[in-house]
Amino acid sequence: MHQVVLLKLEWTLTLRMPKLSATLRVASRCKGAVITCGLVAGAVALARIGVAPEREVMAASTPNFASDVAPILQKNCLACHSSTVHKSGLVLESYEGLMKGGKHGQVVVPNNAPSSRIIEMLEGQITPQMPAGDDPLPDSDIAKIKAWINAGAPAPGPNETAHSASTLTTPEIRPEVSVVSPVASLQFSPDGKELAVGGFREVRLLDPVTGKVLGTFEGHADYVRSIAFSPDGKMMAAAGGAPQIEGEIKIWDLQSHQLLKTLRGHKDCIYSVAWSHDGKFIASGSYDRTVKLWDASSGKELHNLQDHIDAVFAVAFSPDGKRVASASQDRTVKIWDVATGKRLYTLSDASDGLTSVAFSPAGDRIAAGGYDKTIYVWELGDAEGHLVQSLIADQDSLLALVWASDGKTIVTASSDGSIRFRNTKLDLLGLIDRQSDWVEALAMSPDGNWLAAGRYNGTLSVYNAHTYKETHGMANVFNALKPSNGDKGHQTASR
Repeated sequence: MHQVVLLKLEWTLTLRMPKLSATLRVASRCKGAVITCGLVAGAVALARIGVAPEREVMAASTPNFASDVAPILQKNCLACHSSTVHKSGLVLESYEGLMKGGKHGQVVVPNNAPSSRIIEMLEGQITPQMPAGDDPLPDSDIAKIKAWINAGAPAPGPNETAHSASTLTTPEIRPEVSVVSPVASLQFSPDGKELAVGGFREVRLLDPVTGKVLGTFEGHADYVRSIAFSPDGKMMAAAGGAPQIEGEIKIWDLQSHQLLKTLRGHKDCIYSVAWSHDGKFIASGSYDRTVKLWDASSGKELHNLQDHIDAVFAVAFSPDGKRVASASQDRTVKIWDVATGKRLYTLSDASDGLTSVAFSPAGDRIAAGGYDKTIYVWELGDAEGHLVQSLIADQDSLLALVWASDGKTIVTASSDGSIRFRNTKLDLLGLIDRQSDWVEALAMSPDGNWLAAGRYNGTLSVYNAHTYKETHGMANVFNALKPSNGDKGHQTASR
C-alpha cells in the first residue's frame, strides 16, 4: 500500500505541478521538488560543481574544495546562486564561479577569511545572513570554509577537475497495481487528420474520428508534456524530459516514424513547445525558468531567454513568427523578439501563476489563464501591451486555454471539472461540465470543428465544437503499466 501511495505522489507532483490549486501549489513550491526528485537533486548539483570521489592526499589541516567546500555550497546555496538562478550575479556551481564573485565584487579573499564577503554573510556580519530564509550554517561548516580560504583557497587538483560524473538515471519503480498514464498533452496535425496524444514516455498518433491508433512513438525520458507539429505536417516535436535532470525535445518523422534528432539544453523538464508558422524555429519553455529558441532544421540552440524568475509553463509563436510569448509561474507573460532574442515587454496583470497562453489568429491579441481562475486578454503593440479584457471565469484554476482558428472563440478547461466556450468579450457561449477528471490538455482542430480533451485519468474525448456533443465515447489511450508481480492487483490507480 505504501508503494502505491508513493507512486501516486510522484505522478501528481511531476505532472501536475503547474496546475495545482493554491494550497497544494504552495507546498509544491517549497517542498515538491524535494519530494519528487530528492533522490537525484543532490547528485545533479554535485555533478555541476564537479565533485570527484577520489583525490590526492592533502594535509589534514587543509580542507579540499571538491570534497569539503563544494558539498556545503551545493547543499545550501545553489537554490539562489546557480547558472539558472544567479542572485546578485553570483554563481556557486564551480570553483571558477565562486572565485569570480558577483555584482558586489569578490566574495573570497585568499588567505584572509575574515575579510571574505562569503564569511561575513554566513556569520551575519552583513545582512541578510546566508542562507537566506533558512537556518544558519553549522559552525563546523563555516570553519571548513574559513580554513580553506586561510590556506589560500586552493583550486581543485587536476584529477578532480578532469573527473566526469557518470550519467544520472532514475530507478525504475514498478507499481503494485495497474496504472494508466494521464493524458499530458494533445495536438492536431495541420490538416486535422491526426491527433497526437502525449503520455508517460510515449506519444500515440490517433485518427480523431475513429480513435484508431496510427502510430506509437516511444523512448521518451518521462511524460511528454507538450507536442507541436511542423507547419507542413511532416514532423512532430515531442517535449518533456526528466525532472531536475534535463529537458528533451524529440523530433520525429511522421512518414517513416523514425527519430530524426533530440534537442537538449534545458536543465529541467520542458512544459511547452511550439513550432513557428514559417517552420524555421522551435520554442521551448521549461521548469528551469528559461525559454529557448532553436533552429528547427539543424537543432542548434539560437537564443536562451532568461528573464522569468519562476517556471515557464507555456510558449506560443505569433502568426507572423516574429515574436514568441511565454507564460510563467511568476505571474507574467513576456513578449520576445525571435530574431534577436531580446525581451520586448512584460504583461504583469495576473495575480497568480499562469499555465496557458495563446495568440489570436490575427496576432494582435494574446490570452492567458492560470491559478487565479481568470482569463486575461491583452492588445499587443510594438513596445507595450494593454489589458483589454479580464474575467474570473471558473471556480478553480485554469488548466488549459486555446483560441479557435476563426478568432471568435476562446476555450478553457478548469480544475472545477468544466470546459467553457467564450467569445472574445469573454461572454459564456457553452459549457461541458462534470468531467470525469481534470482536463489537463486541450486541442482545437485547425478548422475549428473539433475539440479534443485529455484527462488525468488517461481518458480522451473529442467534442463537436459547435454542439458541444461528444463524437464517440471516452477512450483510454494508453496501455496500463502492469504490476511487477504479474497478475497481482487489477485496480487502476486514479486521483
